[in-house]
Amino acid sequence: MTDIKTPENHIILVPVDFSESSTNALTYAVEIAKLFENEITLVNAVSKGMKSLFINDTQKELLKEGINLRLNKYKDDILAGWPNGKVNIVIEEGKPYKVIAKIAEEQKCDTIIMGTNGANGIDQFVGSTTSRVISVANCPVIAVKMKSDKPTFNNIVLPIDLTKSSKQKVNWAIKLALKYNSTVHIIMEVDNDEFIKHKIELNLKQVEQAMRDNNVKFITKMLDDRKYPDNLGMDTIKYADEVGADLIMIMTQAEGGLKELFVGSYAQQIVNSGQKTPVMCINPIKTYSYVGLEL
Repeated sequence: MTDIKTPENHIILVPVDFSESSTNALTYAVEIAKLFENEITLVNAVSKGMKSLFINDTQKELLKEGINLRLNKYKDDILAGWPNGKVNIVIEEGKPYKVIAKIAEEQKCDTIIMGTNGANGIDQFVGSTTSRVISVANCPVIAVKMKSDKPTFNNIVLPIDLTKSSKQKVNWAIKLALKYNSTVHIIMEVDNDEFIKHKIELNLKQVEQAMRDNNVKFITKMLDDRKYPDNLGMDTIKYADEVGADLIMIMTQAEGGLKELFVGSYAQQIVNSGQKTPVMCINPIKTYSYVGLEL
């Protein structure tokens, strides 16, 4: 089997604002952490912009104490069902997305798992900050939209484009598929241009071979304009709904400037759409060999 390159610290960062969406994300994080033997770090950011809400610094410190108590209650609940687990707590003051990105970098986190819809008042930072975290995080971000009592990734949708960076998702798809015995749905848009069509076929063969090399179940689907007439973002959502996907994996931005690359708007369209499937967003890094693919 080909060696799978992934971060080695095995820490999942979970931004928690005590809203429903953040607790939904925490449910996913705990199940994944158990399976992969990760640590979990719970983080809450006290926004500097909230100072006007406080009469004095004493009240601000009381708020932080309250947040700490609530996070420790989450920690106790997690460890009650996972005695061998490790849960860390971080509370910092600053812009939430900067705090999240900073902690993820400092702890060399494997993944950030967060909700996409925040609450009101002091609990609003998770939902409103997700898109910013996705755009700046060095590690993958899984955006969770709805509650699942037993999160799993039986069906993973993996859109592939013509870029080298797009293939970086293959590494993560294989990593998850091996643990969950998943079926990876490799999807690509059909193009009438013969040159582009040839490049698509070459990319597809490489990805399929990587799946075979790692004994991962996969299905290949070419999305033609007759059934999938929209852009790649909308077509990905449609296909994910059709197969009952448990996860969509996308790159968050282009590594270069060619028009065929996935760009931020594509990622935002997937994450901000009405579909409920969790979305794993991966920022491209400098290209190198992934699961046997020479990029």
